[in-house]
Amino acid sequence: MLLGAEGLGQLANLLLVVILARHYGATVLGEYSLGMSVGAIASLGISLGIDSLLIRELSRYPERMRAALGVLLPVQLVLVPLAWLLSIAISLALLRSRAALPMVAAVTAYQLLGTVGTLLLSPLQAGERMLRVAACEFAYRLVALLLGVALMGAGAGVALLALVFPLSGMVLVALAVWQLSRTCGLPALRWAPAEARGYYRQAMPFFGSTALSILYSRTSTLLLGLQVARRELGLYSAADRLMVPLLLGPQIFNTAVFPALSRLAHESPQAAHELCGRCIRLLLCLALPLTLLVMLWAPQAVTLCFGADYDGAASALRWLVWSLPVRGVQYLLGSLLAASGRQSSVAGARAVGLVSFAVLAPVLIHFLGYIGAAMAVPLCDAMQLGLYVRAVRRVRGTTSVPA
Repeated sequence: MLLGAEGLGQLANLLLVVILARHYGATVLGEYSLGMSVGAIASLGISLGIDSLLIRELSRYPERMRAALGVLLPVQLVLVPLAWLLSIAISLALLRSRAALPMVAAVTAYQLLGTVGTLLLSPLQAGERMLRVAACEFAYRLVALLLGVALMGAGAGVALLALVFPLSGMVLVALAVWQLSRTCGLPALRWAPAEARGYYRQAMPFFGSTALSILYSRTSTLLLGLQVARRELGLYSAADRLMVPLLLGPQIFNTAVFPALSRLAHESPQAAHELCGRCIRLLLCLALPLTLLVMLWAPQAVTLCFGADYDGAASALRWLVWSLPVRGVQYLLGSLLAASGRQSSVAGARAVGLVSFAVLAPVLIHFLGYIGAAMAVPLCDAMQLGLYVRAVRRVRGTTSVPA
């Protein structure tokens, strides 16, 4: 249910971005995308994996909620404005334009407010109140879509439209506080940074894998912001946004399969491998034809969603779409490794992929522009997949790699 709401929320966000891109052009889309990437990375420095730790701990000891949130929330509220100012400075430095200030200030605030909202919703997730969490996750993105469409329809400028993003972030925080007060009670706030450090220290194992994943997915936008013009960044962002609905299917499929893999990995590792192999074959039967269709119809898909001004994004989409089958297999092998207690192998593969991308992408961008960034994504994804396969071969109690 939560993933379904996340999927609907992502689609609502995609619709808003498509309308924004058609209304204001590729330059503003580039500003939006870079600000979102910088904000997402800044959010890592606020959360540090604490949400996953709280979900685990509060599911076991729900009576600790008021004390834990009471210590962590004041620290985050102090860190958020500091991270926001730093995010704005970094974004403007990368874009080399003060004209981008309204958009980057708004979307970085949106990302950071989302971190606070997620913290407040973690007790509800721990208590398995998924319907309430799902409603909050979808509602704030729907608010952004409706307000954004209304303002653009009224002829609002970029600066006014940008206010939609922090406003919707505040809606998430308000909804989270409301739901928390109705179900678990409000936290007992107190300033205790030493205790907060203890929680963050415990959350470090959760932080590593999440940080690598976010850094890997956002690095392309940062490198493009540093090396190319804002319009080229906008063209790449258009192609990258079209990958969001394409990747939702493999993500939902993987989430549905993971519980069965976890059970079988404990009872019979070989049976878990066989199930994973069947899932991979099923996924590839759907993903490969879809990849070929997108390759053939990329110009039409880009024009339909973003308009004729974005026809250059089709070339980037033709490269990015090869991540669909590769990441689909990655998700399943990663779940198999996690179910087998090999999370360190997943983190190691992600680290190698991130370093490889950070080395390869700047070179390709230098010679090929935003197309080079799109080429680097599936190449580095394929490298990570090879490392996943190697790690799976080392799992004890199995005779083969899922196939």
